[in-house]
Amino acid sequence: HLIIFRRNQSNRRKYTQKTLPTTSVSPNAEERQSNMLREDSPLSVRTLRSELLSYWESITNDIKTQIENMHENIRRDISSLREEAKADNNTLRNELSQKMTVLHDTCAATTATQKEMERALSDASDKIMAVEKAHQTLQKDYHKLHEKFLDLENRNRRQNLRVVGIKEETEGGNPSRFMAEFFFDVLGKENFESPVVIDRAHLTLVPKPRAGERPRMMIVRLHYFTDREKILQLSRNKGRLSYKGSPVHIFPDMSPEVSKLRASFNPVKVKLRNAGIPYSLFYPAKLLITVNNTKYSFTDPQEAEKFIKTQTQSPNPATDREG
Repeated sequence: HLIIFRRNQSNRRKYTQKTLPTTSVSPNAEERQSNMLREDSPLSVRTLRSELLSYWESITNDIKTQIENMHENIRRDISSLREEAKADNNTLRNELSQKMTVLHDTCAATTATQKEMERALSDASDKIMAVEKAHQTLQKDYHKLHEKFLDLENRNRRQNLRVVGIKEETEGGNPSRFMAEFFFDVLGKENFESPVVIDRAHLTLVPKPRAGERPRMMIVRLHYFTDREKILQLSRNKGRLSYKGSPVHIFPDMSPEVSKLRASFNPVKVKLRNAGIPYSLFYPAKLLITVNNTKYSFTDPQEAEKFIKTQTQSPNPATDREG
């Protein structure tokens, strides 16, 4: 028998055993064959070793070839991935660069706008401060001028009187002469040393009232201030006044602003009269209250009402005076 190693197409060895005919083998060949078949024959060991080495080299070469092929494939894949990653990075870098450029331009425009707005705000703030200062100055000047105007207006009215309650068309065609006789009739001619000189007299400039409505007031301007003061003093001393059976009232003529301020003390004056507390109302609107020979002055009606509530004294004869 002879063991023959053959290599197939896939580089794998096949072991085949053939039996040689005895007729074709010489005695020496048979001896060699028997020596090869013996396990401890040197020839058999060398042959097997040679075949094993050859087989090992073949396997090693196959493994190396496969490793090289895998390495090449991996290298190509890595190279392809690298190129793709590089291309993606370039695309991303370009997109980011474009967006960064747009963002930078937008930021620059926003910064410029912000600086412009800050400058405009600073200018506006300065202008507002200047306007506020000018407004304060103008406001002070206005108050001064307004006070002067009110003072001049009331000085111009200081010789005027307002008479309420005279029936319509009673004055006839000469209101000045009528009012001179009116003061004599109402206050008593004996209280005047000389005739009352009246510069002019007229009804208030409002529409003529209908039947049953309140008659218009009469505005009287006296020539002498002393006559005005005397008429007011006599009307206060006499109390209730009447003319031909109709109640009449005599008041000093003042500007609407001062009249409004003085009218705000009317509820306080009613409480003072009911409590029997003497008081006086001075120009323009200053209330003077006398309690236990102590005088208290008020320019705010609410403060005066608070003061009245704190008083628990017994009622005294109330006297009032306005000037």
